[in-house]
Amino acid sequence: MKSKIVVLGDAPLVMGFKLAGIENAINANPATFQNELEKALANEEYGIIITNEKLLENIDWRLKKKLDSIAYPVVVPLPDQSGGSKEGDEIRGLIKRALGFDLGKK
Repeated sequence: MKSKIVVLGDAPLVMGFKLAGIENAINANPATFQNELEKALANEEYGIIITNEKLLENIDWRLKKKLDSIAYPVVVPLPDQSGGSKEGDEIRGLIKRALGFDLGKK
């Protein structure tokens, strides 16, 4: 069975992925996001859930714990149009510590 991708996020994220050909894109605001995320997690058709990092930061701690413990579906948080990703910065720091230099600097 082939898994589907679903996008949950603000209007710019959803529109961008719709323009890229992703059919399952749901516009969610901070008030509706957690409910939409829970529905997407319960839907066995979805193998990848792409979402706004900022929206994901504000969900209930129990749902955060569940997301940390599951391997499927894969939840991919993306930074919003303001840029900067907290998780990206953490990964960069781990790589820098492991290698001894920053791959992002030229």
